[in-house]
Amino acid sequence: MYQEIFGIIDSYSVMMVLALVAAFVLLYLFLRFKKTSKAELVDIVICGSFAIASGLIFAILFQNLYNFVQDPSSYRWTWAMTFYGGLFGGVVGYLAVYALFIRKTSKGDIGKVLIIAPACITIAHAIGRIGCFLEGCCHGIETTEWYGMYFPSDGKTYIPTQLYEAIFLFALTAVLIVLAYKKSYRYNFVIYVLAYGAFRFLIEFIRGDERGGFIGIFSPSQIWSIVLIVLAIPLYFVLKKFTSKGQENGKA
Repeated sequence: MYQEIFGIIDSYSVMMVLALVAAFVLLYLFLRFKKTSKAELVDIVICGSFAIASGLIFAILFQNLYNFVQDPSSYRWTWAMTFYGGLFGGVVGYLAVYALFIRKTSKGDIGKVLIIAPACITIAHAIGRIGCFLEGCCHGIETTEWYGMYFPSDGKTYIPTQLYEAIFLFALTAVLIVLAYKKSYRYNFVIYVLAYGAFRFLIEFIRGDERGGFIGIFSPSQIWSIVLIVLAIPLYFVLKKFTSKGQENGKA
């Protein structure tokens, strides 16, 4: 679409950097609002940095897995990424570093991170989708309707699903931020997985990129969307038990 800024800077890379900066700024502002100590901030930054690294690795690995399953005979390694792989890898990376290296020495409450983390994910994802739009990838199916947009890179008109998703994610970010600041709502992750899982499942039907059928008529992202929605129920009870324990210890 508009793959370079000023003809020299890769627009997708710029948006990825902005996405990470926005997520860290939102996290920092919320933790300062919660009067988090400097030592605890350092622990969170360390875990977050590992989460980003593991998220990128898993995002690439998941996409390669999709490509291999779809057509093993023509599989070639790719550096392309998929969001659900990044989400899974990021969560695993954060929790692993926290459990192995931080938990025993930290006096902080990880529950505070769980309150704002979904909003950090959604704002980064929204900016990343704008990067996809500028890159001309992850677009919708071809259309001649008024809601389509012309993509110069392909010379065709597609449904700009990247922008639809970005708008949804910015709106969801606003809701999650209000709940975090006004209510200190500890089930934001449940809202996130339900809302995004449902939205992503539906929008995949008008996606037109190369990541098509994976299991039956469903794309890889639709399968993960179903998993995400199903996990919302046990996630609620896990968070309820976790936050109740934190309250008993005087950390709520």
